Amino acid sequence: MLNLDPYLLRAFISVAEVGTVNGAALSLHRTQAAVSMQIRKLEGLVGSDLFERSPKGLTLTADGLLLVPYAREILTLTDEVGKRLNGRQIEGRIRLGVVEDFAATRLIDILRDFRDKNARVDIDILVDSNARLAAMLENDELDIAVCDTSRCSRKPVHVWNEYLHWVGRTDIEFMPDMPLPVIMFVESCPWRGPAMATLATRNRNWRIVCEASTLVAMATAVRVGIGIGPMIAATIPEGCRALDRSIDMPGSARVDIGLYVRSGAREESRFLVDFVLRQVELGHA
Repeated sequence: MLNLDPYLLRAFISVAEVGTVNGAALSLHRTQAAVSMQIRKLEGLVGSDLFERSPKGLTLTADGLLLVPYAREILTLTDEVGKRLNGRQIEGRIRLGVVEDFAATRLIDILRDFRDKNARVDIDILVDSNARLAAMLENDELDIAVCDTSRCSRKPVHVWNEYLHWVGRTDIEFMPDMPLPVIMFVESCPWRGPAMATLATRNRNWRIVCEASTLVAMATAVRVGIGIGPMIAATIPEGCRALDRSIDMPGSARVDIGLYVRSGAREESRFLVDFVLRQVELGHA
């Protein structure tokens, strides 16, 4: 019978998220030697290596990746049993920063379900630019951040791969001999570069007719019919459609959105991160 000690599993999950034993030790308030010993003990119990070691840090092996969702579930059940037996609920306050495109789509259902189960946890939600969110996380002004991975120096605990599609009003038409009217993100946005790169994939002239600084601005400009703009699928507004399947339209651009947690974050923040990751692993996010 395999007995997996939650104490060892917490060390394993922390190392998997942070990518280094030293970083995990700081997060867990333990010594580096203690965390290293716990990982070696867990690997001995399961009979295989869970991490590949390199000068850049640790990465999960195939067996490590397999263990992650089970470890999270075991830890969640352990925590919930303990709280029920002790008559205690998670409580506190979380400072959450989210890029606008995710605040308006993916996170709504997750946060609703989390609040339904954890009514004593208050959540401050800040919607801002990718650069601003990354800076606030680095300065410990946020507990959790969801932003573009190109703007954050630390390792995300999860990455969503999204695609920017060129979107226009359903009835919009383009003359073949006229430049494409393009609605573009402002220069400070990390998605501007990938979006503009797709314009070079088609032998067609284009010009920027509008710059949008927010999702609301982009959606408004597209719905008005000013031109076509890059948007992730979940944010395409009513009355509009993705155009990049057309042979003479530019293709989609990939952007990576990371879920980050502050080092040394409090219990309620870690609980929300684990909740989000479980939803991802269950295919609900």
